[in-house]
Amino acid sequence: MRHGMRTTLLLLLLLIGVPLIPEASAQADRLDWAARLAEMDRALARGETTAVAAAWREAYVAAHASRDWPGMIAVGDAALRAGRATRTPEVFEPRARRAYLTALLRARRQASRDGVLAAGEAFGRLGDRDAERLAKAEAAKLAIRDESAARRGARAL
Repeated sequence: MRHGMRTTLLLLLLLIGVPLIPEASAQADRLDWAARLAEMDRALARGETTAVAAAWREAYVAAHASRDWPGMIAVGDAALRAGRATRTPEVFEPRARRAYLTALLRARRQASRDGVLAAGEAFGRLGDRDAERLAKAEAAKLAIRDESAARRGARAL
């Protein structure tokens, strides 16, 4: 299958919501993304690139299953470390970007100003200043909304 066709198929699957996370890997004993990242870092120290990729994938699955934003930021940062250490940034930077985008969307859905800011800073580490600015603007909106809600709550007392 040609690259362009594979990309189109992947985008189509993402748009219709077909889960791409293998359920077998998301078992309860594998949900600790921090432990998987520690495994990845140990594999990096040993220079075992195959083990690095496998541990990173397991960490991604666990962070994805967590449904929270901090794990996705950590997995994105780990992808950047892996890309530098294995000299394959072209492989790992897109993975980091996807993890950061997931973190941003989750943080926004959870109305987490800290999460939105963390995702924006992560995009900044990738050099994506536009995404960083957009995230900071979204964080400012969340802060204004939180302040308004606090004022309404104080008036209600």
